[in-house]
Amino acid sequence: MQRHRGLSLGLVMGALLALTGNPAQATSITLSVDLNGVVIYSTTSSSPDQTVSASTIALNADLAAAGSAYQFSSLSANSNYTGAATGFLQTTGQLTMIAGGSTSAVLSVDVTQSGFLAPIGPVGTMVSSASGDYVGVPSGTTTYTSDYQSITSAPLTGTASGGSTSFSGMTPPMAIGAVPSGYSLSNHFLISLTQTVGASEGFAGSVLVTAVPEPASGVMLLTGMPLPLAIVFGLIRRRRARA
Repeated sequence: MQRHRGLSLGLVMGALLALTGNPAQATSITLSVDLNGVVIYSTTSSSPDQTVSASTIALNADLAAAGSAYQFSSLSANSNYTGAATGFLQTTGQLTMIAGGSTSAVLSVDVTQSGFLAPIGPVGTMVSSASGDYVGVPSGTTTYTSDYQSITSAPLTGTASGGSTSFSGMTPPMAIGAVPSGYSLSNHFLISLTQTVGASEGFAGSVLVTAVPEPASGVMLLTGMPLPLAIVFGLIRRRRARA
């Protein structure tokens, strides 16, 4: 009996070490802005790596130096890294246009984060959504796409038509195959607006990834017990039954 108890204790301790011996390493959110394909500004998040905000002073100085009429009052991204029942990444921004400069070049806002650990499973889906508001923009478009790994969503596009207009949209769930641990998510905005002093746009876009869990992971979720411990206690019960 004592031999069995010693074995049981050793298995439990081993499982606990397995749970704590490999902590997840955070990966930064990278936010960048470019004009006509040339990056003019970039920043990254810091631990816990779930939010990042652009320095609008630095970003606007870079835009002005590049000859752009665009100026930002805010630009940020957030996520639920390392993931949960869904993996989530969102970008939001607010821009205006000033006298001088040009909006002829396309403004691109790109946000990426890798290393999501959940959800994982043999079958996954991706859903993207975007929305925005134009104020005083006579014409122009804003197009949003998202990426899961190298899979890109269908585009969601808003069109300005003068006065105050808004747009919103959501893609149908898109099959993305197996979702492994350590996957990456990205948001992309392409903005091209007719220059009008004082005109503005607010925009937001997000990507959600869900997955059907592996059978063993499903048992773990139902019992509320970490998988290694569930296995250990199963072994213990079988050994006691034999004894």
